[in-house]
Amino acid sequence: MAKTILIADDEEQLALAVKIRLQSKGYQVRTATNGQQALDLIIQSPPDLVILDVLMPVMDGYSCLRELNRRFGRGKPPVIILTARDRMKELFELEGIEDYVIKPFDHEDLLMSIERVFKRR
Repeated sequence: MAKTILIADDEEQLALAVKIRLQSKGYQVRTATNGQQALDLIIQSPPDLVILDVLMPVMDGYSCLRELNRRFGRGKPPVIILTARDRMKELFELEGIEDYVIKPFDHEDLLMSIERVFKRR
């Protein structure tokens, strides 16, 4: 059964490019354009992995991650942060992320990060 990945990013072109790439690798992919929408989708049907941008409207990625921790605790889906902000890694690591990928990124690097997360689980 294909793993499901949720991409939460307000840059719709980037999210679409990542979605197409992940679908070509056999993943099922859902998208959200803000942290609140991502949170709602995760609560409805938790994905196997969340790729979460930091700067988004309505609810930012950090607030979304904190809310996931509050609601799910250790049972939350694994999270990879995908952001242009390179100085926030330690803050997100304290919240229990699996990886931190800085934009612009190579799609192969993101795929390797995803595969590492799934191998650890």
